[in-house]
Amino acid sequence: MTSLACLPDDAAADATHDEPHDRNDRESPTPGPSLKVWSILNSLTTGGAEMLVSNLHANFTAHGAGSTVVALCDAAALGNSPQTEARLARDIAATGSFVSLGLDGRRGMFAGARALRRLLRAGRPDVIHAHTARALPMIAVSGYRGAVVLTHHNSRLSFSPRLFRVFDQVVTHYVAISHEVAAIYRQHSRRPFTLIANAPAATFAAAAPRQAMASPLRILSVGAISDQKNYPLLVETAHMLRGHLRQRMPNRPLPRFRIAGGGGDLEAMRALVLRHGLEGMVDFLGERHDVPALLADSDVFLNTSRYEGMSVAILEAFASALPVIATDVPGNRDLVEPYRNGLVAPERGHQLAGAIARLLETPGLYERLSQGALATGRDYTIEAATARHVALYAALLP
Repeated sequence: MTSLACLPDDAAADATHDEPHDRNDRESPTPGPSLKVWSILNSLTTGGAEMLVSNLHANFTAHGAGSTVVALCDAAALGNSPQTEARLARDIAATGSFVSLGLDGRRGMFAGARALRRLLRAGRPDVIHAHTARALPMIAVSGYRGAVVLTHHNSRLSFSPRLFRVFDQVVTHYVAISHEVAAIYRQHSRRPFTLIANAPAATFAAAAPRQAMASPLRILSVGAISDQKNYPLLVETAHMLRGHLRQRMPNRPLPRFRIAGGGGDLEAMRALVLRHGLEGMVDFLGERHDVPALLADSDVFLNTSRYEGMSVAILEAFASALPVIATDVPGNRDLVEPYRNGLVAPERGHQLAGAIARLLETPGLYERLSQGALATGRDYTIEAATARHVALYAALLP
């Protein structure tokens, strides 16, 4: 499988949908400090898109770009953690600025346009990079006439594809984070796009691969409790794995599953764990701010998603030299290469449990997968991703 991070890319805003033709790690001309970039997202939380925006923001200054992160809503308006919002806002303020438009959960177009128009009076950006399609009508009505970039962060659409006809009236250029997202643009949009893979923060980088698993095996999952992440499948996997190991490896301690993520269904998930009698095997940690430490204290990363865009959490696991066991779904297929950096299985508990058991039962497999995970992680650096974003922005300037 070809690594997205090593795929060529055309940062210029040409009018084609061709696959890019420069290397991801090429040196890019750095624009002057007058380049001002605004990145718009729904709210500050620890989701993949939000962490990518935060990671890029922290590196823009070194590439000669001033950066402002704009949230449509305060975290509480969307049921997200105000404490996480405050922490991320402090981090963002260290290298730029953060502002919330203060919209309610409905994120109404006209209220958003009015708030954005007021913000634009204080300083007009050269580029607005929307990381949520909800921002596009607000940008259109706000009077802004500069370059607009949109990143769709999933391999599925949560809206009608016909809306790309409307988006194309606002968007100057799209960013595709994966082959699946590129295919969406190619099919539904007439605007150019650039393929730029996601990347984790540099703080996740491990110095060396893991050599052995702990006993009991420590399995970590990271992500908000949502239908997409499909944590009931994780509980089913733990249930199936317990039965398998009691039959095949009765003297081995049962693995420990830990889930770092918050959400309105957290208590329902805890109740599901109790119904299966897995309270000693599955722990829900809630929303956590110490994911690098959690990864360092784990042996395997488990992703049970129904679909992904390009999972920043998986990239963080690779950078931490953790083998990844994941569902064989869009988004995951671009990253997890069976028997190189992890294992994939269909969305069935017994098959995911079988993949974990295979790791336990196959001598030498864990160390080999850890080596492959770290090698993959080194292909996806936030420095390279930042350089490619800034090169794209510079190419869109008049």
